[in-house]
Amino acid sequence: MVHWADYMAEKIIKERGDKEKYVVESGITPSGYVHIGNFREFFTAYIVGHALRDRGKKVRHIHMWDDYDRFRKVPKNIPAEWREHLTKPVREVPDPWGCHDSYAEHFMEKFEEEVRKLGIEVDFLYASELYKSGEYADEIRLALEKRDEIKAVLDKYRERAKQPPLEESWQPVMVYCPKCRKEAEFISWDGEWKVKYRCEHCGEEGETDIREGNVKLRWRVDWPMRWAHFKVDFEPAGKDHLAAGSSYDTGKEISEKVFGWKAPMTLMYEFVGIKGQKGKMSGSRGNVILLSDLYEVLEPGIIRFIYAKTRPNKELKIDLGLGLLNLYDEFDKVERIYFGLEKAKNPEEEEELKRTYELSMPKVPEKLVAQAPFRFLVTLVQMPHLDEEGIIKILQEQGHVPKELSEEDLERIRLRIRLAKNWVEKYAPDDVKFTLLEKLPEVELEPEIREAMLEVSEWLERNKEFTVDKLNNVLFDAAKKRGIPSRKWFKALYNIFIGKDRGPRLAPFLASLDREFVIKRLRLEA
Repeated sequence: MVHWADYMAEKIIKERGDKEKYVVESGITPSGYVHIGNFREFFTAYIVGHALRDRGKKVRHIHMWDDYDRFRKVPKNIPAEWREHLTKPVREVPDPWGCHDSYAEHFMEKFEEEVRKLGIEVDFLYASELYKSGEYADEIRLALEKRDEIKAVLDKYRERAKQPPLEESWQPVMVYCPKCRKEAEFISWDGEWKVKYRCEHCGEEGETDIREGNVKLRWRVDWPMRWAHFKVDFEPAGKDHLAAGSSYDTGKEISEKVFGWKAPMTLMYEFVGIKGQKGKMSGSRGNVILLSDLYEVLEPGIIRFIYAKTRPNKELKIDLGLGLLNLYDEFDKVERIYFGLEKAKNPEEEEELKRTYELSMPKVPEKLVAQAPFRFLVTLVQMPHLDEEGIIKILQEQGHVPKELSEEDLERIRLRIRLAKNWVEKYAPDDVKFTLLEKLPEVELEPEIREAMLEVSEWLERNKEFTVDKLNNVLFDAAKKRGIPSRKWFKALYNIFIGKDRGPRLAPFLASLDREFVIKRLRLEA
């Protein structure tokens, strides 16, 4: 079974021609926090580029920051006085938090920092710099020359959608007032480089040279212009941009008819959400999960794995609750399959899983790095008597990690310990959390349960060294020979250790505690 990124790479080579170099693009307007939904576009472009590189092709991944877009509305988490900056370029709106040079930079820098941890090669480009440097000047002038052709394309799709045509005064560009930087009214174009404008905000009137960067293409023209300018071969898009008559459809015609470039191939991606959270994430509304939130509980490779294993056209719901434990189990299994330590159901599935792992890892290790089971770490990090070194020792004693650990092994185990602590603090449901009782609680126990507890304590006293499996057998045998139902037996044990009816897997949990403490508690000694 071919991985979806490889399928797309083959399709690009076939349809765009077998070239030495390909360009893939992603783009976001930094009008709010760049969340894990926005990241899907970015990662889809990246992973298809990765698949092209694996075929010996050179790839340039451009991520366009549309930081020259207008500041259209004041988000909920921004002071109301920021209304005075409406219609300025987002790159020129002050940072409300005062830690960056601009509103846009506040969000861009955070995302760029987050992406660096994922080992992704990308060229971050800034629309504000490209416009102001005059890089797009020729294309802006061409759009003004072909204004009627562009309007005809847009009106054709508006008519199909039963919308009125654009006004006769419509232009493919907008103007930023050189004085107050807000959007000004376009008056006329001289057929060369000058555009006349009038600003209703500050009263300024005059001319501006297209090459000075105050004239910007409107979105439906800017996008296809960019495809042509950077010779883009592939760009994924959300379903809103790929619906009939939307910006991709109009962009395709404008790119080919006006700018002379065959529109890039695309791939529709579905939205990303958090399990249990209603509605679409919005950076301006503030109901978002960022990559940095995921970094608190997931290894970088697992973050990539979430996106790599799911076809982009499938909705993605990330579960930060109990489902996160299953995710770690799934990833660890795929990693063992990659290194030949476990088998998949069939050869086709094995091939796809191995490829998914390759595409997920920022750097594929030469051999399997120690996998501390996250599910068990969640138990260990809640034990007050265990520090990091104590946890590592128990992992070794119980055979979860090798006795001899490399620096790479230790680094990964320590990372997982920190991530497990964070998960318990931030996302773990209450029934996963527990506190080890320092004092023996007041409990009434039936005689046969007390007998079984005494038997287990005597066994522990005789056996200073034992395996978790052996302890597990002893626990079950002690209850079975007395006819105690497992649920009732386990409930009694959990209650004397953590004061709850349920808890972590019992044998590994008890084996992780001080042996003398367990013996005393089973004997109901204070």
